[in-house]
Amino acid sequence: MAAIGGDERARAREIDLLSFQVEEIGNAGLSDANEDETLEREEDLLADAVAHREALWQAVAAITDDGGSGDGLAKAISALGHRDALGELASRLRLLQQELTDVASDLRAKAEATEEDPERLEEIRKRRQLLVDLRRKYGETLADVIRYGQEVGERLSDLQSFEQRAIELEAQREKALAELAKAEKAVGAKRRAAAPKLAAAVEAHLKTLAMNNASLAITVGDDPGDEVVVLLSANPGSPLLPLTKVASGGELARTMLALRLVLTQAPGTLVFDEVDAGIGGTAAVAVAKSLADLGQRHQVLVVTHLAQVAAAAQTQINVTKAVRAKQTFATASMLSGEDRVAEIARMLSGGVAQESATEHARDLLSASGAKKRRP
Repeated sequence: MAAIGGDERARAREIDLLSFQVEEIGNAGLSDANEDETLEREEDLLADAVAHREALWQAVAAITDDGGSGDGLAKAISALGHRDALGELASRLRLLQQELTDVASDLRAKAEATEEDPERLEEIRKRRQLLVDLRRKYGETLADVIRYGQEVGERLSDLQSFEQRAIELEAQREKALAELAKAEKAVGAKRRAAAPKLAAAVEAHLKTLAMNNASLAITVGDDPGDEVVVLLSANPGSPLLPLTKVASGGELARTMLALRLVLTQAPGTLVFDEVDAGIGGTAAVAVAKSLADLGQRHQVLVVTHLAQVAAAAQTQINVTKAVRAKQTFATASMLSGEDRVAEIARMLSGGVAQESATEHARDLLSASGAKKRRP
């Protein structure tokens, strides 16, 4: 609305200015972008009409008088006229003679038409000054002035029809808002209907991730339901509260894992940190299996201290820290072959790998590899 003149006083001021400009340009009757050049040539001719006329008659005489260029050309043609071997040159001379005759005729006509006309000269000078004034105000060239006149004319028309245009735009706005509200209501209803189903599915996965007593709910705000809050109760007797306020790092990571297991769409790469915090045994195996399943559809990066989780991965990267010259450095190295077995065994034993831990590590890696190969 503001773009077409929403402020009444500003609109009135602009209408006054544009009306003056449209009238000024319109009264000039501009139609030819090259008018000034044409007028300049006519002004030059009229400004020195006597001298121009004399020069034209002199040119006519030089061509047509006895002994002039016309006579000389006629003598040249006569000299070659009866010599067949020089016929081509004679033909060219005849063409020149015809052209010279035409030029002489044009010169005579121009000389006869050239008269002093002080009134026309004054008219041309006033017109040229008007064109100069218009270019100074509205453009570098007459073409720019003509184009500017068209643009301000269209703008003035828009401003003068503002009321009707405003009514039309307001009607379009109300229609769009009504359609938006209808769509928001439909989307909000679908989101609220889907929330309990999503919560139940996520809660079911949480029970397999060492959160047997967890309860989860999802609330959806007013239409269109953009405000979604995940509520979690991790322990019996605890109220459902927003996930970000009550969940520990491990609980938050496992809840995110459960969500990703339920949702079919997710980013190409997922990162989980402390997803295995506070668990072990069968719960660790369940978390490892869930992460491996998720890894079939996405690239999954997991920071873990559990051998069961590490062994389930397709690739293991060992991250270590060291202090050198009072500075801490982190190093990441990809493991392969026996290095994988040794690191998994170290994680199992909590230090230097024992023989039993090494065998257990081989079993974990072997079981993980078999699952990856299973169709």
